[in-house]
Amino acid sequence: MKSNAFAQPRAAALQRPWLFDALWQLAVAAGGYIVYSLSVGAVQWAGAEDARHSLALADARHVIDFERMLGIFRERQLQSLIIDNDALMQIFNAIYMWAHLPLIIALAVWLYWRHRDHFRVTRNAVLISGAIALIIFQIVPLAPPRLVPGFGFVDTAAKVSGVYDTVEPKVFFNPYAAIPSMHVGWVLLMGLTVWQYAGERRIAWLGLALPVLMSLAVVITGNHYFSDAAAGVVTALIGLWLAGWAERHLYRNRRATRADVAGAASPASFIPRAPRSQDPADTVEAVHVPAHPAPARRLGTGRTHPSAHDRTGTPL
Repeated sequence: MKSNAFAQPRAAALQRPWLFDALWQLAVAAGGYIVYSLSVGAVQWAGAEDARHSLALADARHVIDFERMLGIFRERQLQSLIIDNDALMQIFNAIYMWAHLPLIIALAVWLYWRHRDHFRVTRNAVLISGAIALIIFQIVPLAPPRLVPGFGFVDTAAKVSGVYDTVEPKVFFNPYAAIPSMHVGWVLLMGLTVWQYAGERRIAWLGLALPVLMSLAVVITGNHYFSDAAAGVVTALIGLWLAGWAERHLYRNRRATRADVAGAASPASFIPRAPRSQDPADTVEAVHVPAHPAPARRLGTGRTHPSAHDRTGTPL
């Protein structure tokens, strides 16, 4: 079943020209990225890296113990299946790198160009889920598997680190932002977008395959645990629900208010009317005028005398 937040097209006909609106969308996206980068860099500027490193390793061991209790701590076994296969390793490295920011940008442009009515819901879902993730990153620093000693994880992306740093610059980089995995969460949002709006059914099914492939990629490359992927899915769905709620309540009310203001200011609302006298002396009482004139009184044969209502002179 397709997502309810995408099911009903919103009347988001833009009031601004499309070029100005496109620039506005770029500004919103850039603002979100800057806030994310500054929030990550603030920890580095505060000189708290050493303390966060110890806490991140401790949290990682808690996650490993939790997965062992559930019987799902199989990340190292999964990585060992492809670690000696250079072709498969490069495929999953490529998925991890290119199916994140590059894919998000490409699909955002496509969605804005072809389905602009629904662009705002997806944009807000990405921003809201990213804000939730930022809070969790700061509260729960978590070292990824590749940074936890003693478990034999390999940093597969390090073999193509030059390409990875180009695709996702590390000007501000939080190495302990493992949970939730927004690689998985944001790709899920993009996948739901493709599933909903791709006209070709085979491409729509690819949209559902994207988050599955990304979940495998983040684990195989040693960057996330299975728990991180699950947390990314939950975070993204919460962001999508909140974005849909905002579209149904906040934006719709705003559009209704604007429509009311526009209707009140339209020329059709200024219909000329006859002036109405407010002076009681100008009010005419219709009770003094009978509905029908009184009949004339007959005075003899062939003669009539006008009634009192027909006389224009002084009564005789």
